[in-house]
Amino acid sequence: VLQVADADGENPQTVVSSNEPIISPAWSPDGTKIAYVSFEKKKPIVFVQSLMSGQRLTLASFKGNNSAPAWSPDGTKLAIVLTHAANSQVYSINADGTGLKQLTKSSAIDTEPNWSPDGKWVYFSSDRGGKPQIYKVSSIGGEAQRVTFDGAYNVSPRFSPDGKSLAMIRNDGGKFRVALQ
Repeated sequence: VLQVADADGENPQTVVSSNEPIISPAWSPDGTKIAYVSFEKKKPIVFVQSLMSGQRLTLASFKGNNSAPAWSPDGTKLAIVLTHAANSQVYSINADGTGLKQLTKSSAIDTEPNWSPDGKWVYFSSDRGGKPQIYKVSSIGGEAQRVTFDGAYNVSPRFSPDGKSLAMIRNDGGKFRVALQ
């Protein structure tokens, strides 16, 4: 069950119910929609659901896995991860399900996309250097650039609300920690 509730946990309302897992919920910037991954058709599919009307759009149901939805700051696009052509790679797609564009191209696993606050970059985790690190790619695609160099393992990039800090999960010496850059 995917539920929405007040910040204190009160007034829960069910958005979608399924006997299969529902993961990776992501609020649209205006707070009127939620993107999520559902396994209800026995494979991961990305849906976008309106909280006002309950209308649900199948955003990504391509061959292979469809996962990790992340909204652009203006709410017009989402970054998603697909395996339909190779390993996990990052794509962008319009919020209405049109305009699929591959952003990363590597033989590595590229995952966990997150947009920069200005919408110009998509940050993601990748093991293309051997161990997972944070990279960025232009939101229109191109060559990826490594962002993290401290620590042997950095994943899950997330920006602070003011866009000045990048939070991530770091593993040094077997201990997972939240790190800021």
